[in-house]
Amino acid sequence: MQVQQSITVIEIRRFRGGWQCFEAPGVQPYWTGENAKQSAIDYAKARMKFGRGEIQVLDNAGEVERVISFDQTEK
Repeated sequence: MQVQQSITVIEIRRFRGGWQCFEAPGVQPYWTGENAKQSAIDYAKARMKFGRGEIQVLDNAGEVERVISFDQTEK
């Protein structure tokens, strides 16, 4: 029997003058400053290190500008 692992989607989006890494309600840290967007992306990559899913990076208008896919599950 094969077990299905859930797929995680993390959004990087504008939030209160900075960038937020939204994983789930209550798990949504955000950063401000010059490197805020990259800091949020780096945090999301660390969270996805051993998982399966994708990081959706949204632009200022809320549209997907980039998708970073991860599939670190054993087959």
